[in-house]
Amino acid sequence: MRKFSIVFISWVLFVAAGCNQDKLPLPVPRVQNASFGANDTNYVELSPVWNAQNLGYQFSHPEDITIGPDGIIFVADKGNDRVVALSKAGNILTSNGLGSIADIPHPYGVAIDSKLNLLIANGSDTLYCWNQFLNYTEIDSIADEAVFFDPAKSDTVLINFKKYLQLVQSGQPQLDFKYFVFHKDPSLVNKIRKIYPIYVAENGAQLNGVAAGPFGSGILYVTESAYDKISEITLVPQVVVKTNYGASLFQYTGIRTQDIATFGSGAGTVDDPWGITTDKEGDIYFTQLGGNFRVQKLDGKNFKPVYVLYQDAIMDLNRFMMPTDIALDGLENIFVIDTQAKTVSKFANTGANAGQVLSLGTRGLAIEEFNDARGIMVDDNIVYIVESGENRIRRFQYSVSESDIPDKENQP
Repeated sequence: MRKFSIVFISWVLFVAAGCNQDKLPLPVPRVQNASFGANDTNYVELSPVWNAQNLGYQFSHPEDITIGPDGIIFVADKGNDRVVALSKAGNILTSNGLGSIADIPHPYGVAIDSKLNLLIANGSDTLYCWNQFLNYTEIDSIADEAVFFDPAKSDTVLINFKKYLQLVQSGQPQLDFKYFVFHKDPSLVNKIRKIYPIYVAENGAQLNGVAAGPFGSGILYVTESAYDKISEITLVPQVVVKTNYGASLFQYTGIRTQDIATFGSGAGTVDDPWGITTDKEGDIYFTQLGGNFRVQKLDGKNFKPVYVLYQDAIMDLNRFMMPTDIALDGLENIFVIDTQAKTVSKFANTGANAGQVLSLGTRGLAIEEFNDARGIMVDDNIVYIVESGENRIRRFQYSVSESDIPDKENQP
């Protein structure tokens, strides 16, 4: 890596850490006492169901769901070619650009990273991005180029970031960074707040799912079906944004750095991968529709499989039929939605029982069936199920009290 790349990227990480996190602080998670037996716990369905009648908005085959560090929920609304933003109370949000995450053909995979990049996959070779923070803040000016000193010419040169990145990747002689060149252009400000392609894979690729790496890492992972692989994407700045308060923010582009899993039928390989998520340690969890092991966990350091056949129930052959999505709760227990089986499964992910089935109780989520459910998310002890076949989202609250569990005919 050239001198500028090291200095520039280090500076980017320093400024990004200093600017972004002060604006939208992370919510404090609720700590749950886990000293109870499995038979004492259930997941109680909450009312109202999030459908057209109760939201005032008609989903059309929603596919995936994620939540940002500020508690805003994003739903990939495939049939309406948009991503819908909601509060935890079930209110549709439209201010600060939240109502304009649209004109994305058939989105069905969403994730959000610590830089508030909302990442959108739609089965094409392109991963899209909409940055929430750049829609919240007041923008003064934008720079997509900088002045460098070229020792070969003994003179300064003006180069945009995209061109500079190409020079670095091709091994061109070192250039010394001097300063950014900012422009006050309302059209550029408007453009930077819209959805844009953050990463383009090989021609014909089918990007299905996306997950962000650990907080602040600048790493993404995408599942890809046409070439059957999971790729690691590194984010690098392509535009510098100066706010009215003098802070510097960034718009990013993605570069594939490696494939962490490729085609095969054994553990650690993939065959038609779909849902994907990560934990705070950087481990990767994914589902796939082919192969022998439909749900797997990869160690984030070496990308080797963590769970093994005949030892961990999550690796049992024929356990899953069509697992399309995977999620973790606050204790890093694993939840899997099986679209064909119409059910949700839960697995331990730490301690002596890691990889084994956990009880969902005897009522609520444990016995419900879902019509073409595609997405799952767990946040603050609530399991969110995207029931595409019914154009709605259902929510199930973790409970340790039998008295909290309603009769089927009398939902809370």
